[in-house]
Amino acid sequence: MRARLLLCGCLLAGAVWASDSTTVADFDGANPLQGWTASNFGSLTLGPGHKGYGATLEYALPRGGSVSAVFTPAKPLAVKHRGALSFWIRASPEVKLTAVVHDKGGETRRYPFEAVTLENPAGDWREVVIPLAAESTGYTDKEHNGPPEGRILSLGLLAEGRYAQAVHGNLSFDEVRILDSPDQIFSLRTDAPLTPVPAGAAHLAPRFGVNIHGGNDDRQIDLAHDAGFSFVRGDLLWRAAERNGQYRFVFADRLAAALEARGMGLLWILDYGHPQHGGDVPRTAEDIAAFGRYAGAVAAHYRGRNVRYEIWNEPNIDHFWPPRPNPAEYAALARSAVDAIHRADPSAKVAIGSLARFDLPFLAQVLTAGATGDAVSVHPYRTAPPETVAADIPPLRELIAAKLGPNVEIWNTEWGYASYDYFSQNLRGDGHSEPGRKRQAVLGCREALTVWALGLPVAVWYDLRDDGEDPRSADQNYGLLDRQYGDKPAMIALRKLMHLAADHTFAGLVREVPDGVHAMRLDGVADRVFVVWNDQPDARITLQVSSDVAATNLLGEPLKLKKSEIPLAEIDGPVYLMSAGR
Repeated sequence: MRARLLLCGCLLAGAVWASDSTTVADFDGANPLQGWTASNFGSLTLGPGHKGYGATLEYALPRGGSVSAVFTPAKPLAVKHRGALSFWIRASPEVKLTAVVHDKGGETRRYPFEAVTLENPAGDWREVVIPLAAESTGYTDKEHNGPPEGRILSLGLLAEGRYAQAVHGNLSFDEVRILDSPDQIFSLRTDAPLTPVPAGAAHLAPRFGVNIHGGNDDRQIDLAHDAGFSFVRGDLLWRAAERNGQYRFVFADRLAAALEARGMGLLWILDYGHPQHGGDVPRTAEDIAAFGRYAGAVAAHYRGRNVRYEIWNEPNIDHFWPPRPNPAEYAALARSAVDAIHRADPSAKVAIGSLARFDLPFLAQVLTAGATGDAVSVHPYRTAPPETVAADIPPLRELIAAKLGPNVEIWNTEWGYASYDYFSQNLRGDGHSEPGRKRQAVLGCREALTVWALGLPVAVWYDLRDDGEDPRSADQNYGLLDRQYGDKPAMIALRKLMHLAADHTFAGLVREVPDGVHAMRLDGVADRVFVVWNDQPDARITLQVSSDVAATNLLGEPLKLKKSEIPLAEIDGPVYLMSAGR
């Protein structure tokens, strides 16, 4: 039976399933843990649940270890073709989580998910819904390997350390069910309870910048400014700035002056080696001191000119720190540069780290070796939904607070999606194709909404303009603009968001939404806008709205509503709901 929840004038009070369900375990009856076992490194006990009792899995994982809680029913469990697994969970972000299903066909199927989300940053109880068909068109498919063949012989939860380090703790789960389908129907209301807005996160523009290559190009700076970006990130190469101990910034000043004329800021990456100071990487005390002098000269030159700094680029990967990353070497370089910059300009903000993805083991060694900064920067590239970055932030924040104190910021200084990559290959497109470019627009818009919702004070889109014409090179298709400076759909989508955000403030995320759905409320002087999207490719989520609501897609094109319903297809991206008055 297809039930509906209609709350006119009110936001979500709970979604309604479009299917029936079978309870596997609620842990409240006799022998509540019967059929459940825990693997090595863990133990399973009864504890407080989402309602009544639940199961608690205690774990002590060595580096690279994993633990699981597995249920083996007395009789195999039936599941519909579009069936789904549902349960409530409470877990720390220190572990990655996977639902595991072993079917009658002899296959073991894995479905990764997160306990920590944009709406649930503290790891409180939340409902997870996993479509078992999982015919994903948006992300890598190696973990989503189709629906179970026949009945389910066993199912369970697997926990692994998020990073290459030992972890110990516990997770709790409750109300395990098998649904006929993952489809849900829900309604929004204008006064729904919201999550707290992170400090300083009311506005998008001050935190949002864009990476460029090549500074002497007024055309691309104009386009970045018109789109709403407030600053630009670019390389100030050591080898170009210094000759025999003398510093010249003519090439860099052109970009700085162009940005100043447009009221925009600048984030300089101080990076890469110098032929007179050790080549690729400065390692000796003398060469590191030379890098510090260069950093100090840059800071003195740009003092008082709305400039921030980042020390090196991705020193945790071989490509940028050959022949292999060395945390102690990078820490020495960062200390020299940060100290020199602060001597030259005590008010300057400097980020260290510049990590390729969230490499906490590398960063921990860098901080233990004495590196400090005003911020730690990361590059959160991933093959998972953009929203999953919410689970990476708490462990990073905890590490930074333990090593440097609570006032050091987290900067996202590089992150983007190419119009040709793993997702467009799944869609059978390339970097110049309509599917590939639309996919970039969807993920790019969601990335911007995600970093805004998390309140990251610096968030840089990579890249402003395509670096080449090859439609099957990811590196050449990260741009918001093509090589001829034409808008790609991602630029249109981000411009739409930034122009709307210019006169609206972030009021919070709706707390209670179906799994995979996000609803951000933006308040204007005379109106209220909800940006709503779905990050689950395999669920059919339907949003019901009142008849006086105007809706557009991520490109600003009006949506024609049927029966005041909007299908929130993941592949279509965010929709904007606008009403006259608040």
